[in-house]
Amino acid sequence: MCLMIAAASCSSDDESTGSSFVVSDSYTSTLVSRFTLGSNDKVLYNLDSVFFSIDQDKNLIYNADSLPKGTDVSHLTVSVTFPNAVGKAVFKVSESEWMEDKKEVEYSSETTDSIDFTHPVELQVTSQDGKVVRTYEVRVNVHQMQADSLYWDQKARRDLPNTSGDPKNAKCVEQNGNYFCLVTDTYGYVLSKASNPGQGSWERLSVAFSFEPDVASFVASTDAFYILSTEGELYKSTDQGQSWTDCGVQWHSIKGAYGQKVLGVMSEGGEWKHDEYPRGSFTPVAIDPLFPIDNSTDLVMASNTWTVAQQAMLMGGRNQAGEVLRTVWGYDGQKWGRIDNEYAPAVLPELEGAVLVSYASFLNDTITHRLSQRSTWIVMGGRKADGTMNGTTYVSYNQGITWSSGGIRMQLPEYMPPFVGAQAFVVNETQHKVRANAPIRPITQWDCPYIYLVGGKTADGRQLNNIWKGVINQLTFKPIH
Repeated sequence: MCLMIAAASCSSDDESTGSSFVVSDSYTSTLVSRFTLGSNDKVLYNLDSVFFSIDQDKNLIYNADSLPKGTDVSHLTVSVTFPNAVGKAVFKVSESEWMEDKKEVEYSSETTDSIDFTHPVELQVTSQDGKVVRTYEVRVNVHQMQADSLYWDQKARRDLPNTSGDPKNAKCVEQNGNYFCLVTDTYGYVLSKASNPGQGSWERLSVAFSFEPDVASFVASTDAFYILSTEGELYKSTDQGQSWTDCGVQWHSIKGAYGQKVLGVMSEGGEWKHDEYPRGSFTPVAIDPLFPIDNSTDLVMASNTWTVAQQAMLMGGRNQAGEVLRTVWGYDGQKWGRIDNEYAPAVLPELEGAVLVSYASFLNDTITHRLSQRSTWIVMGGRKADGTMNGTTYVSYNQGITWSSGGIRMQLPEYMPPFVGAQAFVVNETQHKVRANAPIRPITQWDCPYIYLVGGKTADGRQLNNIWKGVINQLTFKPIH
């Protein structure tokens, strides 16, 4: 008599009759074709839908998408499918707080015994003829951190570069993969350059002004730096700040740079208008009453497939009437347009000096417990219309059209002070990690996007001497494939 488990069947009929087929190959009769956990809503809803990979080369069974942090895997039932008849299948537990007296569980389709998966467990499968024993390592992986949380590492915090430690004003920009930080401190103006804003060591550059610059207006196009004087004159530098040329333009504010041009707001004949430099064939055009003439977020480029041209976005600020705004505006290289849905519920508050970031977050499938990545716009910090500092992080999953609170896992930690007027950059950094549950085709390195939050000021106008580094935890995990 032979032991039959799951999909296989056993017969004593002669093979020549064609009425049945007995798999006698020792190797194939030790294979596992499917592994699932038993349903247990007290542990996790839809636990039996969690997908397990089976690596036949490495004899490894594992869930590549780890279960949520805190999931109790100490008392789980299982279901195992074998493509052919096997002689015996036994789970062997080496480490357990409660299975000391029963470290082996023989499996059959009728098995209801719980198994402790807090540590790797062996599944020992003996072939039907008893000649071969295959031992699988079974891992039920559980996240050690909240995978979909935005985490800011206190140990990775850095000071603003090359200052006396008492900065007065600061503005950081990105140009062609390099980062430049302009700071005023006790001793004057300091301009520094780095390939990564978190590297700690910046190259100090020569910078000189024949005018008094408005540091907060500092921007970089792909081929030049631009800055306004405190009187509103636009200046340009093509040698990384060593010399500056008067552009002959008088602006109220700089909204940002797009390619090789810089976008600004001007007042002409008592009317507020959009302007560009170099102007070329562009003619200044009147500004919408709900467009911010100052104190908006920086203009942020978006990588997307929803528009033909490169899209850039900004949010909030003050309009020409002095009102704090919640509107979101986009620029496509030719014109400005409002993006947010004015008829949607007003979740995003009126803010000035906030930070806008084009990033990613993860949606948790409550059935399979897999996390799927989605494009996410994030708004952090800033000052509300009533003068209080904003302490809530807001997100948009549809390119800025509608907004919601980011939820508890996206909020800034208490050790990060409230801020207004900071800058944010998303920087890809190569990760080198090897996880024990490596897939069949190992990945030795991958790019992980980190958010760097630079500078900003306190509610009373004091410059913050901070460079913070944040990341959605899931992005640091080794990709499944």
